[in-house]
Amino acid sequence: MKVLAIILLALVGTLVINGPIQSYADPQLDVLLKIATQARDNLKMNISQINNVPDEITRLFKQGSDETDALSNAINKNDIVSARQHFLSAMNFFKATNNKINSLSTIQVNNQQQIQALQLQSEITRIAKIGETLKTIAITNHASFDFTQFDQLIQKAKQDLDNGNIEEASKSIAEANSIVTDAHHAITEVANQNNANRAKDFTEKQIEKLDKTASMSTQNSLPQSPKISTMTKTSSNLTSNENQRDVVTNLKKLAAEGKVDEALKVIKSFKAHQK
Repeated sequence: MKVLAIILLALVGTLVINGPIQSYADPQLDVLLKIATQARDNLKMNISQINNVPDEITRLFKQGSDETDALSNAINKNDIVSARQHFLSAMNFFKATNNKINSLSTIQVNNQQQIQALQLQSEITRIAKIGETLKTIAITNHASFDFTQFDQLIQKAKQDLDNGNIEEASKSIAEANSIVTDAHHAITEVANQNNANRAKDFTEKQIEKLDKTASMSTQNSLPQSPKISTMTKTSSNLTSNENQRDVVTNLKKLAAEGKVDEALKVIKSFKAHQK
């Protein structure tokens, strides 16, 4: 029940107390019982929604409920004076119960805000570390990405959190997270391109090396004299050189088509057979 409602009910009780005392059954007493009963029902519903109800709230509510029962008994006995006293007592206990519930709600809200603040502080620290890591990776891969806005958002989130502005801090963190995602994609794209360029350069150097080796081997394998004893060996060398020339031709074709990965596999396989 709201405090304003409690105050209004207390005013009703005051008006009834100040009214003339009648010797016959007073119909206003039934109204007082309805008011007290409604207040009890509303508070009971509010208390049922609280986890781990404090003993003081339980005690105050029970006292108010007992006074409401006493009010009902006094009305049944047509005891006007006692009925009004029990009504005022019940309303006082219910008002105290309501105040304790409101105080408890405030404490719970504050506790929840403290938990949110701790979570946001942890998130700020996490994102800031990720940002620093991405900056290092960007420098290593010569990736151009502007982290100025990211740094500003992290600073703003910290200030908002220090000022207790959790909502604004949350917005800044969300924007910083978005920038982290963009930076990750941009840096990854540059890193992949750098890896591809290094693989291409390596492949071209290997092809050039194999090409020179094949040319030199071919020249060294040419017969210098018509000696029959060396013809078999020379023929074997020529065959090996022809195979290497075929490999080089195939590698050049793969490189020209941009199939660097396939070219690297061929180079690896060829070197394995040469051992």
